[in-house]
Amino acid sequence: MRKAVRCLTAPGAIALGLLLGALSSHPAQAQARPTPAVCRIGVNVEDIYDLDMARDSFGAILWIWSVCPSPDLAPLGSIAFPTASASLSLSPIETVDLASGGQYASRRMQGTFRYNWDMTQYPFDRQHVVIAMDEAQYGADRLVFEPDDAESFVSPDLRNRLDEWTLSELGLVASVSEEASTYGLPDAAHGARYARLEVAIDLERDHLVTFLKLTSGVFAGVFIAFLSFFYDANDRSGFGGKLGLLVGVLFAVLLNLRTADSTIGDTGHLTLVTRIHLVTLVFIVILALVALRDRRRVERGLSVRHPDWPMLAVTGGLYVAIIAWTILTAAWR
Repeated sequence: MRKAVRCLTAPGAIALGLLLGALSSHPAQAQARPTPAVCRIGVNVEDIYDLDMARDSFGAILWIWSVCPSPDLAPLGSIAFPTASASLSLSPIETVDLASGGQYASRRMQGTFRYNWDMTQYPFDRQHVVIAMDEAQYGADRLVFEPDDAESFVSPDLRNRLDEWTLSELGLVASVSEEASTYGLPDAAHGARYARLEVAIDLERDHLVTFLKLTSGVFAGVFIAFLSFFYDANDRSGFGGKLGLLVGVLFAVLLNLRTADSTIGDTGHLTLVTRIHLVTLVFIVILALVALRDRRRVERGLSVRHPDWPMLAVTGGLYVAIIAWTILTAAWR
């Protein structure tokens, strides 16, 4: 059974199962769709782990149960997880026949799922994590889902394990997904229609420790770069040391940017951490241009302030203001 269910995660197997279910419920001559049976589906989110922003994935352990009106409906045996990125570990299905004639079924699921982590506002980001479940055998004309909101829950100790995040309450959304295509199946009167349940949790980051680790090197580099103002521009031999200091800080900031990108991922977007690095790089270039200007003035026999307090105050104040505005803008969104 486990092997058969795992195979259902492949898109081709899902489509075939859905269309076969559609054919059984929709003969070519049928004009009206029958009333589908309703299975109540509940979920316990036992664990969420390995939140990998660089690889756009996360791991999860779920307990899933269903209450169906008759034993011949067994959605847990054919349920598929379209966002699963690796083979799922599925426990055997446990069933209990109900006095009403229906059947209760449950099973445990563990796997890794794809999720596009939006790190644009990191570390003030909010993530809407969704695990979708598709019924892939009967079709929505025979079976639909109803969320068991009253009994579904997140394990209490999970909130303590994810100490960097604040978790919202669990949300279940049932729907019917429809595909206009019949995937080439002959005599199919309609496209694929299947029951879907989405398990959703909102994660809000509430710790800044990792962010401070990623940006502390940048701010330390800026402090060292501003020390270049204390090189005496009137000393012709000091220009080389001043320029060497700025070049060294420039490369250090670039290396720190690469480390930050590999840590938080989302390299295709201009994240808050990236913006801080880019602003810092621009100011280092500005300081290098100021040093070059002072060098040219000395070569022409003109006097140069040492240290140039007005320029230091203007560039330093402007850098602090821009960085503060960038961080506050991200925090308020």
